[in-house]
Amino acid sequence: MKKIYRSIIIFMCLILLVPAGVFADGDAESEFKTFSDFKGKTVSMLTGAPFEELVKSKEPGIKEVVYFASMPDAVLAIKSKKVDAILMNNAIAALHVNRDSSLALFPENLGESNFGFAFAKGDKRRDEWQAAFDRISKEKIDELWEKWTGSDTSKKYLSDQTWPGKNGTIKIATCDTLEPMCYVSDDGDLVGFEIELLMVMAEDLDYHLEIKGMDFASVMAEVQAGRSDIGCGSIIITNERRELVDFIEHYPAAFVLITRSTSADESNEGFFAGLATSFKRTFITGGRWQMIASGMGMTLLMAVMSGVTGTALGFSLIFLKRRGNKVASAFINAFNSLITGIPVVVILMVFYYVFFGHIDIPAVIVAIIGFSLIFASRAYGVIWNATTAIDPGQREAALALGYTESAAFRKVVLPQAKKLYLPLLSTQFVTLLKETSVAGYITVLDLTRAGDLIRSRTMEAFFPLLSIAFIYFLLTCLSLKMIRRIQKISLKKHDARKIKGVD
Repeated sequence: MKKIYRSIIIFMCLILLVPAGVFADGDAESEFKTFSDFKGKTVSMLTGAPFEELVKSKEPGIKEVVYFASMPDAVLAIKSKKVDAILMNNAIAALHVNRDSSLALFPENLGESNFGFAFAKGDKRRDEWQAAFDRISKEKIDELWEKWTGSDTSKKYLSDQTWPGKNGTIKIATCDTLEPMCYVSDDGDLVGFEIELLMVMAEDLDYHLEIKGMDFASVMAEVQAGRSDIGCGSIIITNERRELVDFIEHYPAAFVLITRSTSADESNEGFFAGLATSFKRTFITGGRWQMIASGMGMTLLMAVMSGVTGTALGFSLIFLKRRGNKVASAFINAFNSLITGIPVVVILMVFYYVFFGHIDIPAVIVAIIGFSLIFASRAYGVIWNATTAIDPGQREAALALGYTESAAFRKVVLPQAKKLYLPLLSTQFVTLLKETSVAGYITVLDLTRAGDLIRSRTMEAFFPLLSIAFIYFLLTCLSLKMIRRIQKISLKKHDARKIKGVD
């Protein structure tokens, strides 16, 4: 425990080195004046945004185009000078610039298009929803736009879906970090301009909406896989995207660049006061600590369930291989090679969008299945190597005493191998605990995803990131401590069964 306390002290010292974010309304001036100024510079955009050629058409000499999973990551990169600009739509860009005086809008647009709601290619319901959209007056749409892009936060809430919903439920996939279009409110609800616009249409058609938040890159895949009926989240319509899905155009959009401002308006707030404000925004405002607690619970659930299930599967593979069946051995070897040769996040996405793509199964169950198979492969390798390291004479002695082959393995070889495989399994469990951080790619609200949502609301990155990192560190420390205690008890029981005077 002394190490943990020491770590807490070190973490608090690091926090004191982190500056609080700068939030101020203003009209800052961009440090770039013309497109030629971007020669040799780096431009970023969200993963899934196919606008690399558009950027390079304005300035072929751009050094590099990089991609980020969320706006908070992109904003952090531009403020830390890792990139020089972010390509974004006009609504989200204006909101970020108005809130943070260290950012500015590049004075020229890159092009114009429309925001759209995405439907699977050939989905006939698109015409039904198009008709509902056409019945909404332009005045109503402009009223909603002013509501969600304005500065009056007291108006930014959604009414309950009180209509009957006789025609069923429509599943909506949306990026939940793109205020004002769609984002998680301080109350933990998915809100925004596009969400309310869809609710107006749903009430007209007498559907209920089931809204699911995720990364921007996952929205189109959700719709194409049939897991969701409609996709939204600041999707700007392009010819390339039209080839993949069908759209309802709902509001004009423009491509703009967010850059650093020439003169950031530094906050006059004292250092420690700014730290307190940052802490309040991250944890207290809107009860955001509950989101972190919920994400931590989900992380532990996935890790424990996958660890237990994966260990059981690993032992099953051991017993199956020991039977000597060539087909079973070939299957196990192929399974092991496949799991170890594919990145964790890719395995999860294949399970979610391919194997279970058309099955209505919660994302957390898919994640547990994926992590269980990953841990099973690792547990199998660890236990198999430990058992083969035991002196063959132990098995032969057991057989001489009348044990069957199976009993000799279970009662003699496996218990002696425990000292070898238990420490390695505990290390693998800690690795699994940290790897659950990629579950957000398949829409699971784990600890990392909770931190991303908070960053999207606070427009800060350092404090939430360090806090989430420290929570993971505490979880791994406590998990290791608990596992080692269980190991000690298990090995003590094994030693108690030994005959005294006999090695």
